[in-house]
Formats: sequence, C-alpha cells, structure tokens
Amino acid sequence: MYAFPAENAASDPARNYEIAPKEIVGLMREFRERKLEFLGIYHSHPKGKNEPSPRDIQLAYYSEAAYVIVTPRPHAEKPVRAFAIRDGRANELEIQIV
Repeated sequence: MYAFPAENAASDPARNYEIAPKEIVGLMREFRERKLEFLGIYHSHPKGKNEPSPRDIQLAYYSEAAYVIVTPRPHAEKPVRAFAIRDGRANELEIQIV
C-alpha cells in the first residue's frame, strides 16, 4: 500500500483541508499509470474528534473510497478511524491490521 501526500489548497488551511482539483487529476493519472488501486483519502483532525465533519461529508466525492481520519490526541480511544461516506451519511468501517 502506498500513501500519496497532497498539498492543502483550502482558503483557510488552519481549519480546513482541500486538495486542488488539478492535483487530484494528477494523482488519479499516476494511479492508473502505476496500476494502483485507489483505496481512500486520509487527513487529520488535530483539535477535534476524528469523525467526519459536515464539510468532510460535503466534500466526499468518491463513494467507494475509505475516508481515514487521524487524531494526535494522546488519549483518543481510536486514534485512527475510517468511514464510508455515501449519500450524505458516514458509516464507520472496521480497520484490521494483519
């Protein structure tokens, strides 16, 4: 599995995260060229709960993707969580480490 970082292009990067459409197109092209499967998108919520915000749900354009949200809070019960976001609803996915 590979992780590809992307630049935060949000107008308020301290509070929001957004990948520029041009960068997304480039990443998707690279996935196809390298014959990689697109599994999901990850980001952090450094000050809040690691669950999808209303904005995360609004920007969830890839219905088959897992949306992984990480928190650096030291006492978080689940510091890494993943969600399926479809039709405006977020459902938590089970993460298995094998």
